[in-house]
Amino acid sequence: MNSENEDSIYNFLQTQITDTPLSLNNDLSNMGVKFNHRDDFEEIKTFVDEFIEGNNVNRYIVLPGLRGVGKTTILLQVYDYLMNQKNINPEQILYVSCEEIDRIEDCDIYEIIKFYLKTFHNCSLQTLNKKLFLLIDESHFDRDWSVSGKLITDKSKNIFVIFTGSSAINLEYNAEAARRMIRYPITPLNYSQHLKLKYNYHSDISNDLVDLLFNGNVENAIIKEKQVNHDLLNLKEYNSMDWDNYFKFGGFPSVMHDTNYRNATKKLYYSIETVITKDLGTMNNLTANTQTNALRLMKFLAEKYPGDISQNALANKIKTSAGSVNTIMDLLERTHLIFHIGPYSGANTRAKKSWQYYFATPSLMNAINIKFGFSSINLTEYEGVLLETLVGSSLVNLKNSEQFFEFSIFYDTHKVKKQRVDFIIKKDFDEVIPIEVGHGNKSTNQIKDAMRRYKSPHGIIISDTTKTIKKVDNIIFVPIKTFSLM
Repeated sequence: MNSENEDSIYNFLQTQITDTPLSLNNDLSNMGVKFNHRDDFEEIKTFVDEFIEGNNVNRYIVLPGLRGVGKTTILLQVYDYLMNQKNINPEQILYVSCEEIDRIEDCDIYEIIKFYLKTFHNCSLQTLNKKLFLLIDESHFDRDWSVSGKLITDKSKNIFVIFTGSSAINLEYNAEAARRMIRYPITPLNYSQHLKLKYNYHSDISNDLVDLLFNGNVENAIIKEKQVNHDLLNLKEYNSMDWDNYFKFGGFPSVMHDTNYRNATKKLYYSIETVITKDLGTMNNLTANTQTNALRLMKFLAEKYPGDISQNALANKIKTSAGSVNTIMDLLERTHLIFHIGPYSGANTRAKKSWQYYFATPSLMNAINIKFGFSSINLTEYEGVLLETLVGSSLVNLKNSEQFFEFSIFYDTHKVKKQRVDFIIKKDFDEVIPIEVGHGNKSTNQIKDAMRRYKSPHGIIISDTTKTIKKVDNIIFVPIKTFSLM
């Protein structure tokens, strides 16, 4: 640490220690109403409780996620929980933002924590004899954040640390440190989480929707859906436009209470732009030209229908090399701005087919299009793409949640394009389940053809015109709003 800046760092830390407990009420509420906890908080609280009870194993927690997804709120809720429910002295809790430290001098988490222990606790990492909780926000401003976490937790079993950072921290962390940390990605909200955070409404329909999806059992899901619809009709302050606004402008707690949807989309676009122009530069030393190409690629992906995209075609579009496109697409995917789905076919054919790319949420895609103007896709096709994006992202988040079981997601490669379904899911050695996403009235021809080709026990049609779940023969119709509760 630069000795000339020690006084500034001391003053910064002193302010954090003094002011954080006093500002919690404002930081954790909106118009006087305290924020509800998302499910991720409950998982993290389990690790906190274990540490307090004497279990020193899981003390190095990393929360990557897109900007605006609620990571800082989770950290401050942990602070609030420690202080007000576990009666931990605020002097034993430190919340700092590396982005703020970086304005004083180049952020070095390890040196900052050593200075903090020496100055405020009169000890070193090795001599610390009481439990401390370090809540480190925006950790990607320290290029060696993962090594710092390893060194801190290796040298003291009395420290519990949570790092948060832009989704860009998925790109770079020390391999040995990775074996010590617990990575818990914070993803955009599904509609159940949205309802919980915004209206304090809890639903347990998710398990039944998963059962419907993979096993074709609809009875419990129908009962739960009816209950949810009844509850929402009688829910205070809930209005019929809430889901539509969530669909095109939501998924992020940072915009949940924003009634000006133009402002909401500006915030969402800023999140995308910041990951590319600021966070990726912090982690990977990307050139300005590469960052510009990354933004161009995002714009190109936002204005077209998902389909086979060759690296050469993308390279020609933004006037760069196929190798550069490959690198950029990999970076964008590892930051969780986009995801890909591979083709369903034999191994040899699969290797020759391109991937299909989707945005992490429809709202991110919508934000880019509002920013730059909509493409030549007509409104019906555009809303169909948004619906398909929502279904794809829901399936990917389910797969990554590790809450249920392993399964794979593919796109259909049938030679007749008009007979292809949108998604194919497959669990272990079970049969293939085809999924078709529809905007407007949807024919059953595609799903029937896919069920015949793949010998599927049932097929799923997810539509914005279906009012309630119903099963006709072996075809299950699911409203998109209901599906978004999964």
